[in-house]
Amino acid sequence: MCTDKHAVLPALERMQPGDHYCGIFRSDADQRQITIDFVRLGIERHERMLYLVHLQTADRLRTTLQTADIDVDALVASGQLVIQSAKEVYLVDGAFQPERMIEMLGRETEAALRAGYAALRVTGEMSWALAGDPGSERLVEYEALLNDFYATGAKSYSICQYDQRRFDAELMNDVLHTHPSVLLDTEGFDNASMYYVPPEAFLTADRSSGILETRLANLVNVSSKAMPGVPT
Repeated sequence: MCTDKHAVLPALERMQPGDHYCGIFRSDADQRQITIDFVRLGIERHERMLYLVHLQTADRLRTTLQTADIDVDALVASGQLVIQSAKEVYLVDGAFQPERMIEMLGRETEAALRAGYAALRVTGEMSWALAGDPGSERLVEYEALLNDFYATGAKSYSICQYDQRRFDAELMNDVLHTHPSVLLDTEGFDNASMYYVPPEAFLTADRSSGILETRLANLVNVSSKAMPGVPT
């Protein structure tokens, strides 16, 4: 556990390998807090950290961490913290391919374990997708497929960062559909029985029907718990 001096957000402290969070923030201050706590916990748990920057540049990230008394240079030099451009990672050869990205995460997870780290923790700013680069329309498909990847027991976990001020409501709805856990500003929420739609339902040819059936099932389950006697 972290000391009181460096207490971290409870939602982040609860995260464990296999978790897939969307971090929806609406202020730069909240993003800074998520950034600092993400790294502090990675240090504490001896995990390798992969941070994919976009609107927040590598220099700005370094400054944010340094103001929190985190020795960024030492972390980078040791290989425990890897800072890369989101576009360079997501857009290999200029196009986004979800399957290729997930394969990369698998390789990086295995590399972290071989290097003696307990797990790989990843966070990426998803604002890169707003530029309309080839394949960016597959963003929510990628988010859905990530849930299958984490379900395999991979020793990794991630926070996909979405600045709500920049994304439209339609995409943000699908962000909720594809993440079983939500970090809204700095508070965590279990989304598994609310808006989350499992990959096998979300990735069907008729996505709207898959979402509807999941919502109806969630409605029945939640109502049954809240109102005993309601038939299931």
